[in-house]
Amino acid sequence: MAAAVLAAVLGAAALVGLQTPAPARSATACANGDMNIVAHTDDDLLFLSPDFMRDLEADRCSLTVFTTAGEAGEGASYWQSLEAGIQATYAQMAGKANSWVDIDDGIANRDIARWQLSGSNIQVMFLRIPDGFPDGSGSDTYNYQSILKLWNGTLSSVTPVDGRAAYTKSQLASILLQTMQSFKPTTLRTQDWTGSYTNPYDHSDHWATAKFAQQASASYTAPHTLTGYDAYVIDEYAQNVFDPELTKKVDAFVTFAGYDHNVCNSPGEGCPDSPYNEWLKREYPTSIQWTKNAAKDSGTTVRASSQASTTQSADRARDGYAWGAPQAPGKEWVSNGEKTGAWIQYTFGSPTAISMVNLFDRPLADQQVTSGVLDFSDGTSVPVGALYNNGAGTTVTFPGRTVTSVKFTVTGVSPTTTAAGLAEFEVFKGADTTAPVITATPPGGTYPSAQTVTLSSNEPSTTIRYTTDGSTPTASSPAYTAPITIGAGTLKYFGVDAAGNTSQVATQTYSLADDKTPPTVTADPAAGAYPVGTLIKLTANEPATIRYTTDGSDPVTAGTTYTGPISLDAAMTLKYFATDNAGNASAVAQQAYTIAADTTPPTITANPLTGTYPSGQQITLSSNESKTDIYYTTDGSTPTTGSTLYTGPLTLDHTFTLSYFGRDAAGNESTVQSQTYTLQPKPVTPSWHDYTGDGYADVLAADGDLLKLYKGDGAGGIAAGVQVATGWSGMNATVTPGDFNGDGKNDVLARRTSDGALFLYPGNGSGGFGTRVQVGWGWNVMTAVLSPGDFDGDGNSDVLARDSGGALWLYPGNGTGGWKSRVQVGWGWNVMNALVSGRDFNGDGKNDVIARDTNGVLWLYPGDGATGWLSRSQIATGWGSMTAIAAPGDLTGDGKADIIARDGSGVLWLYPGTGTGGIDVNGRTQLGTGWGALKLIS
Repeated sequence: MAAAVLAAVLGAAALVGLQTPAPARSATACANGDMNIVAHTDDDLLFLSPDFMRDLEADRCSLTVFTTAGEAGEGASYWQSLEAGIQATYAQMAGKANSWVDIDDGIANRDIARWQLSGSNIQVMFLRIPDGFPDGSGSDTYNYQSILKLWNGTLSSVTPVDGRAAYTKSQLASILLQTMQSFKPTTLRTQDWTGSYTNPYDHSDHWATAKFAQQASASYTAPHTLTGYDAYVIDEYAQNVFDPELTKKVDAFVTFAGYDHNVCNSPGEGCPDSPYNEWLKREYPTSIQWTKNAAKDSGTTVRASSQASTTQSADRARDGYAWGAPQAPGKEWVSNGEKTGAWIQYTFGSPTAISMVNLFDRPLADQQVTSGVLDFSDGTSVPVGALYNNGAGTTVTFPGRTVTSVKFTVTGVSPTTTAAGLAEFEVFKGADTTAPVITATPPGGTYPSAQTVTLSSNEPSTTIRYTTDGSTPTASSPAYTAPITIGAGTLKYFGVDAAGNTSQVATQTYSLADDKTPPTVTADPAAGAYPVGTLIKLTANEPATIRYTTDGSDPVTAGTTYTGPISLDAAMTLKYFATDNAGNASAVAQQAYTIAADTTPPTITANPLTGTYPSGQQITLSSNESKTDIYYTTDGSTPTTGSTLYTGPLTLDHTFTLSYFGRDAAGNESTVQSQTYTLQPKPVTPSWHDYTGDGYADVLAADGDLLKLYKGDGAGGIAAGVQVATGWSGMNATVTPGDFNGDGKNDVLARRTSDGALFLYPGNGSGGFGTRVQVGWGWNVMTAVLSPGDFDGDGNSDVLARDSGGALWLYPGNGTGGWKSRVQVGWGWNVMNALVSGRDFNGDGKNDVIARDTNGVLWLYPGDGATGWLSRSQIATGWGSMTAIAAPGDLTGDGKADIIARDGSGVLWLYPGTGTGGIDVNGRTQLGTGWGALKLIS
């Protein structure tokens, strides 16, 4: 239970709402809903909501499994109160009376507490493993058992607090899997299984529960989506749950708190109190895994009728987040003001058998899809009723079919809807149980001559068998491979698709008739004056061969067979006639065409249009008319017929404005147009201390609670500080390792004062940082932490740390934000009162460290490019008065690493490096004043 983080407080809530067990009965049949697996009876309320709360409100098939009793080492009355509390809370969220029925657990030879809310599809299941506490140690009340110890093998089994049969690791995993297989959820939720369990970053019960859930999910082969949710650390993230869902989430928790005497008892704080009030404002998934979701297949593409913005595109409907505004507007597809008629379509990379979809409407009360239709590439469709209005998943099942696309079209919306859309659109694979549809073209009927009949299937890889003698075709009948010619006769056929589904035998009967009627031929457009290039089409009212001439000669004897539109290039007399399949010939008809005067100017198109492009970009000009002369200039002047004549693509090698117009063969001139092409600067090579992406080294410093970035100008100056992170009043070290996680952007490491936790703040390359990640704990035993970048020569950024005994340790980075095994690389470093990350300070291509001893002497310790050192050298003396020293790289732009230092009066100085292991003491320049209040300068 999350309450286990807090100390127990005085007082005890009255035990209310306990259910008296009754003989277990079978659960109401339910499937295709959600199943939540959490450790404690408040984890779902705090960390999986509002996602699971929406399912309860919609009475979607829902089962929550609580793995532990969450009793915090207390007795039966406490864990029984917690269970009663969660039942009362679920009933409140579902809008039902708090009445529960004891149902069978569904597991052979087990007696696990499982309840169903009367008159609903909502169930809870209590495994009642003893609370393991945040560190996984367990309590003496229950013999120090915990689910973490069960997972990691420290214990071979654990006994529930109710004294029922114990669980081994394999048995617990099997129970979760069997429950999934019988309940058949399409939505699975659990807690954060990523990384390794680290106290106090999270609770041991959370992580171990999530590992069991993930393991079971991996063996659960039915279509589903598994999502893991972060826990305690989310109070440091941005708030993303807002009203009205926040109020409902808080109300639910307050109801539960009435049953938990360890919650909401801090004097004067009210309920919810800290940290619950912060957790309730947030919900953060850490990882999502898909099973049999065709929308996530690598070859699947998605498109929609429109999109409200680039952040609300069709692709957001398959990102795994069944969210939407106001919680996460950027995780939903929203049409551009469309209502009925809005659509979204998946096209698969290969034919795919599907049998079910999950549709999550946007969770907004005034925006609801009230009806829709699923259209498949095989020509079939399935109607869809109203989607749940709160964002819960609406499951639509149908007989499996093999298709190459599925399209959902909105056919109805609520009166207040302004733009239809979806938060998520899952398409689940399933066995193809639908027989193919075989079509004969042309169909049976009476025709004047023998027909060439084509048989086709609405499914790929279908084998078609047929007969033409009136007998019923079988699996041994001829397989259709090419069109069949039939005069008078009976064609019978059926198809077998790749899944083995067989269509019914269909019959088409063909007969011949005595056709005496000649065809009618129509010319479009009819006779008249038209521009050069006009296309003239000839069509017959029945299958027929059309012959024509354009020189006035007789088409019966000299005609050309018509195969496509005829271009009007000069005045002509068009004569034509047609002969149908029965040999009936129409009378010769004619149309006289003349050329109309051309008064329309040409349209000139530049490709590409105005923009910034790399050197060598080719720019073309084209006209919609042939025989057009295009004139242009690139100096900003207005082009004339005396300007340069366009003959081929222009090459962008400098920034210029292209002005142009066209003159067609009739002398019509287009208006002058202009496009401005900007030469894209060559990519900059970022400095290891460059956080803005401009190629120049920057300076970082903590100003109270704020981390500020002082942007370097590449010429020895820095700009005013700009806030880039908060929470730095609780930090006592800032480390700049360069790119620590391998994404090509420079990062920051910071150590928390209270517990020595080490956090990675991933840089975004444009002066900001993403969500922090804990990458270490217990670093408060180190008296200095710094990063020389890649110290051991493996291409990954590393960290050096000095312990209290003066030993210097190398912590090699693994290039993805983690660590390899540490190595001791020095002794006796406690004589140094400042250690600085020097990078390559002496120009030998290997990274170094700068240190100041207690006499104020500044030393260079050159690295050997492996895990050792070359001989040290003295850089300067008299540095004992400096209150801060840092080496942020090349601030002056001369390609040599520099040093900065703050004196006792708060002046920050720049000491240019020589590139050979020294600094220009006499050439120092002042970077700024008033730096006395800043700390952790780097």
